[in-house]
Formats: sequence, structure tokens, C-alpha cells
Amino acid sequence: MKKRTEIQQDLKRGFGSAPTSIKNLVKWLSVGFMVYVAVRFVCAFVGGVVVGLSGGLPMLAVLAVVFFLIRAVWRILSAFLSLCVLALLILVLCVIL
Repeated sequence: MKKRTEIQQDLKRGFGSAPTSIKNLVKWLSVGFMVYVAVRFVCAFVGGVVVGLSGGLPMLAVLAVVFFLIRAVWRILSAFLSLCVLALLILVLCVIL
């Protein structure tokens, strides 16, 4: 049975006393797990962005159509108003002359 100081030294060394194959196995398992977690996080983030955009894109499309219609109506009304003002000026000139 190991003495207490030997156990403490083993704990300080970590895997120092373990065979190299076990050290490599533990190292690559931990690296693989970290890569797995990173890939899952990236996939979840991209999925969240896609879901967020899928809710937002139709709203943006509707806003673009509404904006286009408002601009078109505004242009028609401004052209009509400018024609009315021009006709009023011509009428006033005809009355004056």
C-alpha cells in the first residue's frame, strides 16, 4: 500500500506515472470533447440566427413593400398637387391678364 506522501506526489504529478498511451488517450479525448462542444455551440448559434432571420425576413419584406407603396402614393400626390398649383397659377394669370 502506498504511503500518504507517495499518493500526494502522484496527485501533484497528475498523469505523470501513467503510461504514455493512457496520457495520449486522455488528452485526445479531452480535445475531442472540446471540439464537439465547440461544433455544437456553433451549430446552435447558426440555427438561432437562421430562426431569427426566418421570423424577421418576412417582416422586412412587408415593410419594404409598404415603404414602396407609400413612396409611390406620395409621388403621385405630389405630382397631382404640383399640377393643381400650376393650373391655379395659369388661372390666376388668365384672370389678371
